Amino acid sequence: MTSGRETTLERLTTGSAPLDEILGGGLPFLSTTMVAGEPGAGKTLFALQLLFHQARLGRRGLYLTTLSEPAPKLLRYMQQFSFFDQEALGRLVTFADLGSVVRGRSAEDALQVIGERVEREEPAVVVIDSFKALRDFFHDTGSYRTFVYDLAVHLAGWGASTLLVGEYEAADLVTLPEFAVADGILRFGSERDELTSVRVFEALKLRGAALVSGRHFFEIGPGGLTFYPRVRSPDARGDGPAGAIASFGERASTGLPGLDEMLGGGLPRSSSTVVQGATGTGKTVLGLHFLMEGARRGEPAVHFTLEETADQLRGIARGFGWDLAELERRGLFTFSYTSPVELSTDAYLERARQQVVQLGARRAVLDSLTSMQLGVASQRRFKELVYAMTKHFRALGVTFNLNMEVAELLGSAQLSGHGVSFAADNVIQLRYVEQGGRLDRGVSVLKARGVRHATDVRRLAVTERGAEVGAPFEGLRGVLTGLPTPLAAGPT
Repeated sequence: MTSGRETTLERLTTGSAPLDEILGGGLPFLSTTMVAGEPGAGKTLFALQLLFHQARLGRRGLYLTTLSEPAPKLLRYMQQFSFFDQEALGRLVTFADLGSVVRGRSAEDALQVIGERVEREEPAVVVIDSFKALRDFFHDTGSYRTFVYDLAVHLAGWGASTLLVGEYEAADLVTLPEFAVADGILRFGSERDELTSVRVFEALKLRGAALVSGRHFFEIGPGGLTFYPRVRSPDARGDGPAGAIASFGERASTGLPGLDEMLGGGLPRSSSTVVQGATGTGKTVLGLHFLMEGARRGEPAVHFTLEETADQLRGIARGFGWDLAELERRGLFTFSYTSPVELSTDAYLERARQQVVQLGARRAVLDSLTSMQLGVASQRRFKELVYAMTKHFRALGVTFNLNMEVAELLGSAQLSGHGVSFAADNVIQLRYVEQGGRLDRGVSVLKARGVRHATDVRRLAVTERGAEVGAPFEGLRGVLTGLPTPLAAGPT
């Protein structure tokens, strides 16, 4: 019979909020966790980053080396990372050579040496690197298995959380005794992605934790390891402040009175809109109108571009007489450029979310989905990213426009486009219309969820002042084909 009270395990934070999210809050206190992976995967860097983070919280850490890199050499490399704290070294973070001490001794002696060091230092966290190398010190499998079990029990009794780091292969996870005894298994590695490689992380086991399963990505930079949880919907992550989603009854002006009229007053707040059309039909200009209108109303706006750079977009704006410098200075308009050839789906989503939160953005434009697809390995991953991005932005109260190029120069493109319009609340179609030997532009609303919108095709002009939506194409039929003809005169 239960008491009705939930028991929660105290957690050891890793110093990375995204990684703690993946681990269900962090590593459980007094747990034994295997940190496995190939050489150079980031295992040692992860362990040290955790130790120095715990040192900033006032907890002691003990790093025991076996046959891995000597401590002085290791520290020399670690000093290049921002998490390294010289003042904590020797006071809160202690390094000791375990290999030379236990070499040639029995399992009982090895356990006694470790115990004496732990009791003297009283650490909250103990790291043994490389733990796999300790197997070479034992003459038989039985004594090594006993040593692993006794070590785990004693370390928990000493009040320490333990990381056992080693260059383990996939087969080792099911054959070596340390993985059966361990409370958690974290695996670091890398995968080929065409001509490049990406770093991957997976939490295979963690007792008492609601893990986020699957492969996640991470990068190694000046700050150490940066983790990016795999693409998931905001419902699965529990994201978004309460009440962030605005009512669909509220509208966000597009900055074009004629287009607002077609939409019955503007785009629904917190909705997502795909703006699709052939090259040169005015998608980027419409996006700039939409963001500037929000900025002028005091709504921070961000332009995520994978095509033109920020300077190129500023040049386009100046061509229409728009000076964005003051809006940018006030933090109301921000350009965020990413090269599509360097795109990592999970990292891109996480960075975009963080930027929206930091800026307090209420409007955003992605230009464009077509370029984004170049940087995504598969069609499924591309659709997952678009779906997750629209849902996350909606949860954050952002009205989001996504530009998409279609191949058709004339005529009506398919509503599905690249197969992502299902994720959008609204779809706006830009098209060319041939009249009298010249190309005119037209705009129509193909879809607007919960909105009574206009269904005709209206003229779209791009002038020296920007875009303008005019009157419908009247007296013509076949406008949707791009090759309209005059309506036949009726009988007299």
